[in-house]
Amino acid sequence: MSLFWFEIGFGLLIILILIVLSIKFSKQKTTINDEKTLKIVHDELERDGHYNFELESITSIDNPKITSVIVRIGYQEIGIEINKNSGEILSKERIARQ
Repeated sequence: MSLFWFEIGFGLLIILILIVLSIKFSKQKTTINDEKTLKIVHDELERDGHYNFELESITSIDNPKITSVIVRIGYQEIGIEINKNSGEILSKERIARQ
């Protein structure tokens, strides 16, 4: 009879561990890859009326999770920072080059 309760307790312990692990891994956020980042940049530049651009650089930083993209539009360059977790544009600035 005590073996039966041991098996029930052990089974409940395994189920509890699996639930805790599933909650832990569901909280981890997925990061946006470079292809999605370029799609976000393309959409943002189209909203501003820029349909042709040349990618100068793309740099990802892990802490904080930011991707920086520099594009050339004609004679000017635009720098855009994107949050890697949410895909939100954090800043967009024209870069002055000499």
